[in-house]
Amino acid sequence: MNDKAAAGSSGSFVSRGSAYLSESYEELKKVQTPTRQEAFRLTLVVLMIIVFISLCLFLMDMSFNWLMGKLIG
Repeated sequence: MNDKAAAGSSGSFVSRGSAYLSESYEELKKVQTPTRQEAFRLTLVVLMIIVFISLCLFLMDMSFNWLMGKLIG
């Protein structure tokens, strides 16, 4: 961020927009895309977490259902 933006001074809409776009472009140059293997591995990790959480929710649902059945019925 430049000194002008840090001080909070207001410039024209065009100059602020131009500064925003140039800073965004500089940040986008720093982005590294994952390799195919990294993307595949991370996808598997996400899927395993989803399956684990789904299983936990299923077991909790069944347990509460059983408990309510015992209490009510």
